[in-house]
Amino acid sequence: MRTAVITACLLAAVSVSLAQPPAPQTPAAIDEVVYARPFVLRDSFRYDWANEPFQVSKGTILVLKVNTNLVIPRQIGEPVLYVGNQAAMRLNQGDKSGHVIAIVPGDVDLTKDLIWFGAPGLPGRTDANTIKAEREKAEKANLKPLTTEKAAAARDKGGAAVNAPDMSALLRTTLAELVEQYSPQEKELAESWRLPVVERPAKP
Repeated sequence: MRTAVITACLLAAVSVSLAQPPAPQTPAAIDEVVYARPFVLRDSFRYDWANEPFQVSKGTILVLKVNTNLVIPRQIGEPVLYVGNQAAMRLNQGDKSGHVIAIVPGDVDLTKDLIWFGAPGLPGRTDANTIKAEREKAEKANLKPLTTEKAAAARDKGGAAVNAPDMSALLRTTLAELVEQYSPQEKELAESWRLPVVERPAKP
């Protein structure tokens, strides 16, 4: 039985791989910044989308309209989403809706901070040199930050900063609502964020 299950899983993986379109060329621009909103957390969380993780207590929520070929799940590394000098934390897949909800530590100036997809890889392995090299490729490809008008429209759509006790609370509320609004095909993801957290009892 175990052999049959393993064989079935291998066949499924192969079929998924064969069904995938060719890997997209990078660097690649996003289609649009739909929504941009700052957030502040009372308790920070560990940001693992960097070679050296760090604590984050404030940042920016982005909703991006993208080419779905850039975010299709793949057996190998997917194109990494960059914002300014950082790898962004993608919260959903977005391959069905064409919308990606992401978080970026700190403030984002949409008129100066370029947003793009770089070479496939793992965001958690990015370092300053990797980001610098990927940004140089994007600039050579003539990718540009937003115009003042488009940046203002995205900020207006997002609205005032949201304050939350911690990342879990932000996921349960604002971020879950954004998934339901912009990527309803992934509503189960939003529902999973709303599940009650069971704390382990303290050891005697």
